[in-house]
Amino acid sequence: MEYKAAMIIRLASVNDAAAIAGIALSLGYKMEAQQSLTENALGYLLDAQYDRVWVAELNGTVIGWLHAQHAFRMASVDFIEILGLSVSEQSRFQGAGRALVERVKAWASEEHVSLRVRTNDIRYDAKKFYSALGFSLVKTQSVFQISF
Repeated sequence: MEYKAAMIIRLASVNDAAAIAGIALSLGYKMEAQQSLTENALGYLLDAQYDRVWVAELNGTVIGWLHAQHAFRMASVDFIEILGLSVSEQSRFQGAGRALVERVKAWASEEHVSLRVRTNDIRYDAKKFYSALGFSLVKTQSVFQISF
C-alpha cells in the first residue's frame, strides 16, 4: 500500500521565514538570505491588515509560499493581488502552487473582489500556470523605477 502525505495550506508564521527565503532564492528573487532580516519582513507582513502569507507544507516541511494583498485604489475598485508565489524546485508539479492559489481565490471570493496576478513576461511557465488556473490576460504594461 502506498502512503500519500496530505498537503497542508496554512497561514505562515515567523518560524517559516528561513524556508520562505530559501524557496524564493531558488526562483531567482533578490531576497536577503539572512534569516533575521527575513523574519522582520515576514513579521511586518503577518501584522499588516491587508496582507496574507500562506505556506504549503508537506510532511512538516514548507515546500511553497504565497503572498497576497487586498489592494485599494483611488480610481478603480479594490482587488486582491498575488504578490509572490514560489514552490521549491524538488516539490514542483505536486499541486502546491495550485493549492496556494485556490486558497487565495477563496479569500477573494469571501471579500467579493477580483483576484489579480502579475508575472514577468519572460516567465512562460508562470503564464501557462495562471492561464490553466482560469486567469485571463487583461493588461500589459511597463514598469518604471527610480532607485535610491
